[in-house]
Amino acid sequence: MRTRSSKKRKGLPAGIEPYDWALKQLRIAQAHKVTRGSREIVVAVIDLGYNDHPDHRGHLWVNPRPKGGAKHGWDCHDNDASLEDNFYDPPTAYSKGHHAFVVGEVIACAPRCPVMIVRVGYGNNESWADGIDWAVQHGAKVLVIPHGYLPPTGTDGPLKFERGLDFVYPSENLRLRHAIEAAHDAGCLIVRGTADNRGRRVSFPFAALDSVMAVGSTNRRDEPADICADADYVAVGAPGGERHSGDPRDLVWGTGGDRDYISFSGGCMAAGFGGGVAALVWSQFPGLANEQLRQVLRNTARGDGWGSRLGHGILDAGKACRLKEEQLSQRLDIKRGSFRRVSRKRLRVTVINRGAFDVKQAMVVVYNADPRKTPLRSPAELVTCQIGHAMAPVCGLGEQSLEISLSLETNCPGVFVNAAPLPSVSDPIWLELYVLDHGASSGAKVLKLSAATGTPPA
Repeated sequence: MRTRSSKKRKGLPAGIEPYDWALKQLRIAQAHKVTRGSREIVVAVIDLGYNDHPDHRGHLWVNPRPKGGAKHGWDCHDNDASLEDNFYDPPTAYSKGHHAFVVGEVIACAPRCPVMIVRVGYGNNESWADGIDWAVQHGAKVLVIPHGYLPPTGTDGPLKFERGLDFVYPSENLRLRHAIEAAHDAGCLIVRGTADNRGRRVSFPFAALDSVMAVGSTNRRDEPADICADADYVAVGAPGGERHSGDPRDLVWGTGGDRDYISFSGGCMAAGFGGGVAALVWSQFPGLANEQLRQVLRNTARGDGWGSRLGHGILDAGKACRLKEEQLSQRLDIKRGSFRRVSRKRLRVTVINRGAFDVKQAMVVVYNADPRKTPLRSPAELVTCQIGHAMAPVCGLGEQSLEISLSLETNCPGVFVNAAPLPSVSDPIWLELYVLDHGASSGAKVLKLSAATGTPPA
């Protein structure tokens, strides 16, 4: 994103740059050594009202067939090309700057990806579904929806956050849900932030839909922010900023609507950064389907297992963009040093997925000898036998430990197993790894494991 000289950067505290710590946390500079985005990956920011900012010029999507003056997007609240918020009277810094701020986040992450402006609004329930439909029909691939749909409350119209309420109860909007699901089915990635609930444990159904990637909020110390939601459906984390520290460095600073640069914090910010990283990674790997992209983002995130605030970890654009083509697959293997014979009839082993795509169901089959060789001594006597198996999912670039019971059961009349087919704890065994998923991208793999080393021979 092209920014103006420091002398003209009004509103920025000394020593703070637009989106500075957030971009470092997401490792955007490392990703930009590989890609800065693609004109083919259009990001729609669907928010409450946009005001232009000089840093955005040259980065906004341009409608090839503008109708009604809709050059950079469409106002689905007023059904015209105005785009600006007119709901708040008088307008607030929040209403004038929020949409522009999130647009700036996307541009900072993926400067070559065009950003489409779509305006929706409270008080017009249909505008939310209309906005999603409009974005999809006009070629958007990533849909960033920072705000949540809020139902009208009482006789006073839609709820306003300025009244001091930071949480409202969600309400069903079937047409909005159908629009989200249709966008997903059309191949789009939909990104939502989780609710700014100051750490309280609440649910927000439109972020929890399986058609949506929900993003939790981090602070600049790579921790959950003080407004980060605690929920079961969070996929990943991205910068949201710390709201109550009193230190301006803990906020996210970026492009404002009526002023040069302003600060924000919240799940909306996490959504914008999530959409920007998604666009950057999709630009590098344009052949990915939306669900594959979501797996790549999740499985390259920096985390230590799943957590209810930041999901699988903080998005890592540098790692995701530097994946090799062969890693865009399912690649099962046995983790080196993980094999252990607990007893003659029990073993433990860790299956690792060296590909970035999830394995929904893996099967490990255990043999007493090499299954690729003739398993019969005679037509009625088995020499090579299956002696156990286990099944489990294995996330991309992750691992799964299994404990497998071994046995010598056979129910085939007239077929006899060899007198001693079950290996002793000092004998090698053979494992065959299968991916059982529909359309699996890898075939079966046979490994001989030594009891002495617990690893396949070199």
